[in-house]
Amino acid sequence: MRIIQTQQDLTSLHSSSLIPPLLSHIERYFDQLREMHGDTEDTVFTLQKHGYIVILEPGDNLYDLSIVGLNPEDAGLIGSRPEYVEAIDLNGITLYKIVVMYTDDYLMTFFTLASWHDDVIERWLRQEAGIGWWADELIADKLRNLFERNDLSAESQTGSNVWVSLASTLSITESTPSDLFPEYARPFTFDSDPFTLSNQPTHIVRTVLRTTDPDTGTSEYVDGNTFLFRVNEATDKAELMYEEDSFGDSPDFQGGNVPDAYRWVFELAKPFYIRLKDPFLTSAQRTLLNCHDQDEPLSDLTVTPATPPSSDTIELSPEDFEGLF
Repeated sequence: MRIIQTQQDLTSLHSSSLIPPLLSHIERYFDQLREMHGDTEDTVFTLQKHGYIVILEPGDNLYDLSIVGLNPEDAGLIGSRPEYVEAIDLNGITLYKIVVMYTDDYLMTFFTLASWHDDVIERWLRQEAGIGWWADELIADKLRNLFERNDLSAESQTGSNVWVSLASTLSITESTPSDLFPEYARPFTFDSDPFTLSNQPTHIVRTVLRTTDPDTGTSEYVDGNTFLFRVNEATDKAELMYEEDSFGDSPDFQGGNVPDAYRWVFELAKPFYIRLKDPFLTSAQRTLLNCHDQDEPLSDLTVTPATPPSSDTIELSPEDFEGLF
C-alpha cells in the first residue's frame, strides 16, 4: 500500500516498480486535486484535509484497511459502499479507481490494477465498475491452466515458456452468426430452454498463445485458435467443450504478428485479456533476451477511421440547384 498526500510522496513513486502508465494517471489526478483544493498561499499542497490517494498493491489485505479507516468489522474496502468504481484502460491493463466518501468534505481515492488481488476482490471490482462478466475471469483461468508453461531456464538456456497473450469471449445466443463457430461444432443449434439438460457451450473464445525460448527470445509470431466453453458462474467453473476436436486442426490464426493477432481476436469481441510480455520473466530477464521490454503497439479498433473524400467527389451547394425546378 502506498499513501500519497504531497508532491514528495508522488515523486517517490518513480523509484518504485509501478508501471509508467499507472504513475502518469495518478500524477494527472493529483494535479486535478491540487487545482481543486490548492491555496495559492500554501507553500506545500497536501491532501491531508481532503482525502488521500491510496495505491493498493498485491498482498494488501483489502478486507482490513484500518490504516485508512476501513475496518475489518465492516469488511474493509468491500464493505465501504464506494461512491463509484471506475475501470480505466491503460494500454490493455485495467486500472480500477475506487472513490469512497467518508464525510461531505473528505473523499478517499483508491487505485489498484486488475489481477492484483484474489478472485472475490476481482469479482467485486468488476461488478462495481459494471464491466465484463465473471465468466471472463473463469475462462481466463481455465486457458492459463490448459496452455501456460513455465519451463525456460535462464541459467541452463533450455526449455521455453508459453502463455496466454490475448483472449476475447462472446456469449452464445440464438442470434450468434454460425460462421463464428469452429468447423467441428457446425451446424450448431441453440437451445434456449432454461430447463433443458443440454450440455451446450455458452461462450465462443478466441485466444492467442505466445512463446519465449533462450535462442530467439520472445517470438514475434503467434498462433491463435477458437474454442467453445461452457461456463457455470454459480459453481465457478469453465469447461472446454469438444476438447478432442479442438486440438485436432491447425490453428485458425497461424504464424502472424501480434498486431494482426489482435485484430483477429477483436473480430469476435474486444479482448478482455491482454498480456504481451512473458509473465514468467522479470523485466531484466526480458530485456536480456529481447534487448528491450516494450509492448508492441496495438491499434485502437474501437475508433472508426474517417474516410477522406475521393479526388473525384463533387461537392454541391443549394445554389447549384437554382433554376432547375
